[in-house]
Amino acid sequence: MINKFYRRKYQLGIFSCLMAIALSSSLVFSPVATAKLFDGPVDRLPLEQRVSLRDGEVVFLGTDGKYTCRILVKSSVDTAWKVITDYGHYAEFLPGVISSRVVKKTGDRQVFEQINKIKTFVFSIESRVKIATKEYYPKQITFQAVGGDLKTLNGEWILEPVAISSSFPPDKVLMTYKVMVKSAKAPSDIFYNIYESRLQETIMAIKQEAEKRSGKKKDLISLTKS
Repeated sequence: MINKFYRRKYQLGIFSCLMAIALSSSLVFSPVATAKLFDGPVDRLPLEQRVSLRDGEVVFLGTDGKYTCRILVKSSVDTAWKVITDYGHYAEFLPGVISSRVVKKTGDRQVFEQINKIKTFVFSIESRVKIATKEYYPKQITFQAVGGDLKTLNGEWILEPVAISSSFPPDKVLMTYKVMVKSAKAPSDIFYNIYESRLQETIMAIKQEAEKRSGKKKDLISLTKS
């Protein structure tokens, strides 16, 4: 009788241990639990945006002068930062920019003047804008027009490092560009159509430049090690 009691107690103890192991395993390995372990900046976005970003496309949202663009770049945050703050060399890699120069620099604040030229089948437009920026390295850059041919231009860049999981170092950066813009001269519908097209081209050009510089940096590191 005593042996039966202890045998049953022993069996119950083993069963409890097995249940505890099964429960802990399900917490560790279930898809739901794993999803909660890593919540990166791309993972928080809607599915459609995540797919577009991982396909290398520009996510473009907004209308009538208020826009948000996102792009996923294969580079470090530092390299992406250096590209978007390279104000004096925009003409070398941004579409439609024929001149860009820094006119003032004080600490984390800069002012640069940019001249853009847009060509269509019907006409050609040249515009000038002076932009003041404030930099919050390495996460954010705010900007606003302080002169030129635009009635309104203000917004921000946001940079967020991206890794494939919490156990890996970041190897990409999510770049988000938010802007509000109004023209002082051109009719709104014409201006917005042209601006929207050029904005998407510009975001893609920044991605390409950042990845180009990142590749050169890796090549230089490889040469140094060899």
